[in-house]
This record gives sequence, C-alpha cells and structure tokens, in this order.
Amino acid sequence: MTHEILAETFDRWAAAGRGAEMEAEHGDVARQVLGKLKIRPGEQILDLGCGTGWTTRLLAKSAAGTQATGVDISPAMVAEAERQHSNTIRARYVVGSFEHLDLPEGRFHRVFSLEALYYAPDLAAALAELQRVLRPGGAVDVVIEYYAENTRTEFWPQKTGVPMLRLSEAQWREAFERAGFVSVSTERIVDSRGLGEHASFTPSECYPDWDTWCAVHRSGFLWIHAEKPRLS
Repeated sequence: MTHEILAETFDRWAAAGRGAEMEAEHGDVARQVLGKLKIRPGEQILDLGCGTGWTTRLLAKSAAGTQATGVDISPAMVAEAERQHSNTIRARYVVGSFEHLDLPEGRFHRVFSLEALYYAPDLAAALAELQRVLRPGGAVDVVIEYYAENTRTEFWPQKTGVPMLRLSEAQWREAFERAGFVSVSTERIVDSRGLGEHASFTPSECYPDWDTWCAVHRSGFLWIHAEKPRLS
C-alpha cells in the first residue's frame, strides 16, 4: 500500500509542476556534488528517484559516452521526464520501486540519488538492490535534506502526507555498512546561493516561515557516499 501512496502522491506532484520546483530549489546542491564525483567517460549511472529526470540528464551530460537511467515510482513523473528528454544525450527513464529494480545485475558503475531514499518503505531491501545492480567497486552517492540533525524538517511527513524515514548521520552510515558497503562517509553540503533576501521569501509547505527556511538552509544537505567492495 505504501508504494501506491507514493506513486499517487508523486503523480499529483508531477501534475502540479513540482519537478521544476525541485530543480530550482536543489539544483545548486546537486551540481556541487556531481562536480566532485569525477565521473568517467562511458560510465553507466543509475539515478534513483529521478522525478522529472533533470538530475538524470545532468548525469548523462557529465562525461563523454555516459549513459544514465532514471527510476521513479511515479508513472506521471517518468512520463514528464520522457517529455523533457533530449535525443542529444544517453538517458532513459523507467517506472519502478527502489526495492525491486527491473535492471540487470552488475550494470552500473555508480548510483546517484537526490531527495529520494528516505521514501523507501524498506530501506534494507533498497540497499540490497543497489548492491545487486552495482558493479564491484561501484559507488553510491545519496543527497538528502531530511535527516535527524536537520531538526526543522521533522514535520515534513505530516505536511506532505508521505511517509519518510528519519535517520541520523550515524544511522545512515550504519545502514549502508549493514548492507555490505565499504568506505561509507557523510558530509554536509550547503546551497552556495545563500539564504536570499527576507523580503523576497515565499512560504511553502516545507518552509512555512523565514526562521524555518534559515535553519534548514544552514543545516545543509547530507551527502552519503558508499562503495561496493571490489572483487578480491
């Protein structure tokens, strides 16, 4: 039932244009992290929770011959990703859940995920799937704004009506380590555009007032990096 709730909610968000809002709100942080990943030509990359595919397209353009596959639970989000697709890049988009990826074993050099993994109804199963589809030595980079240390985000599930997994930095590291990942690390990434002007601030569902916006911004996004062990 949770997967159905997620799909229905994100279908509504797609119809409301939330994909464009996500790019406007999170584009700077996504580009900061992608700029540090040193993506090599020809890599196969999975974008987990791709939404309307803007991060998938960034990944596909990150190096010559790179191919990116976006996965999302929402058919409407995937349809919008396909509508915005450019034939000048190697990207495709598929509907699927994090726990059951209809993708070949050992296909991907890396996985990227922005503001999505905390929606997984079964985190352990989702991480096991990432282990399955990654090549030995492959990397996972997850970027999230909803985590325990970012205290002013705690009310988000109630406001959005979507179940969300709330873990601390340490708990996220432990979850990846339990799933068999190595070289697990975390880092905070703050939007380089700054807070903006108070006079131009517009309240929203997740940022109902200026103080909340400032606190969430200053806490930054949590970047989790992990790697699948190489073959011995």
